[in-house]
Amino acid sequence: MLPQPAERGILTVKKMLKGNLADLPLPELLQTLATSSRGGLLAIRAPGLEGRVGFRAQRIVMAKAGGLAGADALRLLAGLRQGTFAFGPSELEEENLAASLAEALTGVLEALEAFRPLTALPEDWSRVLQKSGRRQEFELALPELQLYTEAEGKTVAEALAAPGEVLERARTLNRLLARGVLVARVVRSVAPVTLVALPYYGPVTGLAYVDRALYQRWSERLGAPFRLRVRAPRGGEATFRVEPRDAIPERVMLHDRELRKLRAARGTRLKVVPEVEDGSIKP
Repeated sequence: MLPQPAERGILTVKKMLKGNLADLPLPELLQTLATSSRGGLLAIRAPGLEGRVGFRAQRIVMAKAGGLAGADALRLLAGLRQGTFAFGPSELEEENLAASLAEALTGVLEALEAFRPLTALPEDWSRVLQKSGRRQEFELALPELQLYTEAEGKTVAEALAAPGEVLERARTLNRLLARGVLVARVVRSVAPVTLVALPYYGPVTGLAYVDRALYQRWSERLGAPFRLRVRAPRGGEATFRVEPRDAIPERVMLHDRELRKLRAARGTRLKVVPEVEDGSIKP
């Protein structure tokens, strides 16, 4: 059961209210605004996701988030572990929730409890989902396979807000992340470039070499350690540790054996992009 607003020391909300979801969890925030205000609009901003919740006559009458509306939007917002909010008087453009306040809050609490054990989901929903690049086979159930095929290149928020039952998608995505089938990476804005492949020989190192000047530009742009994702024209793809090397402009050097695994060879034009790695989620 939610504590009453007075127990949290929150006064009647009459004007603008701002804060952080880490300090005031969403169920308590919603109850406070519904019972302590004359109505208005709550705007929520979190990494990768923005949402709005409307209040009128001590009820939650509208919710939107990530393209979802109504109860689905409330369930999605319940999964946020970080974000800021701002509430103020506002005319509501529409109403899309007919449930009572108790029913709406119960739904939010149930969604919050459903998200709680999904610890593989990152707090930052702006992270981009990508295939892990591991050279191993995974057995996937049909819902996992569907999400796996459609999620690459989307943010966590976009994947969760896609059509379908929000909580089931969250559970499925959590399993894919926990098993390492997908990874959620911090991807900064560095555009892919096309480089010509050069082989090197000797022991396989898992290293890619690029020209020192290009490596330095990427380092300055990203401001963090990074790996190199390499895509070949015939569909091969892998990630490598990357180091600078002198005098190889517009070239990328890969071990001959790894080039052949990519179905590429000397002179193949490869699309490469540096990716910042999160220290807690390994590919």
